[in-house]
Amino acid sequence: MTRLDRYVFRSAGLAFVGTLAVLAGMIWITQALRELDIMTTQGQTILAFVFITSLALPALVLALAPAALFLAVAHTLFRMNSDSEIVVASAAGISTVRFLRPLVILAVLVAALCTALSMELVPAALRQFRYEITRVRADVVAFIAQPGRFTTLAPGMVFNVRERNTTGVLGGIFINDARNPEEISTYLADRGQIVDTEKGTFLILEDGAIHRRTPGKQDSNVVEFQRYAFDLSPFTAGSDNPVYRAPERSFRELLHPAADDPAFKTDPGRFTEEIHRRLSLPLYVLAFFGIAVAALAEPRTTREGRGLALAATAPFVITLQVLSFGLIQQVRNNAGLVPFVYLVPILVIAGSVLSLSGRFKPRMPEAIRRRLDTLAQRVVRETVN
Repeated sequence: MTRLDRYVFRSAGLAFVGTLAVLAGMIWITQALRELDIMTTQGQTILAFVFITSLALPALVLALAPAALFLAVAHTLFRMNSDSEIVVASAAGISTVRFLRPLVILAVLVAALCTALSMELVPAALRQFRYEITRVRADVVAFIAQPGRFTTLAPGMVFNVRERNTTGVLGGIFINDARNPEEISTYLADRGQIVDTEKGTFLILEDGAIHRRTPGKQDSNVVEFQRYAFDLSPFTAGSDNPVYRAPERSFRELLHPAADDPAFKTDPGRFTEEIHRRLSLPLYVLAFFGIAVAALAEPRTTREGRGLALAATAPFVITLQVLSFGLIQQVRNNAGLVPFVYLVPILVIAGSVLSLSGRFKPRMPEAIRRRLDTLAQRVVRETVN
């Protein structure tokens, strides 16, 4: 790379990283707050909370990268036009295509990053996120062994412990089991401990009593015990063979699903949709890049308006975004739309190349142009008057 290439690449690269970091950080915070119960009700540490919620960052980066690239390239070209840097480069004999070489390299790198993320990294992060959430919610010890707190483990099932020592022994245990409306059982024990066995997870209660009563009756039965095993297995939510959704599958699993795969048998179109979403993503990254450079890459003097050119990209960006989402969603039920998923970004890229070469210039409809001219003249007259 020449010094000019490094300068342009560094300017756009820093803008891309900064934009992506800000957008991803803002959305990550809002998403992380939804999982705040990991700490407040599941008894997990702040480090576990940050680790689990950070597993959603690769998916955020993947979703925001095309928009961040567009904003970064548009900002870089707009600033360089405002500072007359593109004009000076053009006057020095540097063509527009040559000036855009570092930006093209950046766009290709971002497209490659998105490909790597979508093929393996994001599905792996989503699988790990699901595993961690399942593990946390199945951690009965951390869930119920919170001293001084009444914890609802299931509808009608309330736990409370007075204390928990460093060896894991619980003291002052209270359990109210009202899952059966015809018989309510209250368990009181001096101490207890949770143990895992081959038959399940049990809370071993020691030196306590069970109070059983029927709603509407004053009498209750009291059974004292020295040792009692309370079964916690129904409340553990773990699964040895989880069924992963299509976004959580690797690309190889999407291409070659097992014949008896329950997710594939239920909705095979979802697998087709996910395959073409990942394959077409690099093209959409390059299409967003093409819109930005087609609108702002040409040298303009300080007397020429650039804000209108930047504003004119909005309809193209919005249309491309809507078409990408719409077509991908429709592929699930209509495989005949698959070619259009790739044709739309290819047409946008081709149009951008033609625009830069001067063979094609998108122009504003004449009626809209006349309307804007009339409005501008009216504003000028009102200002003068």
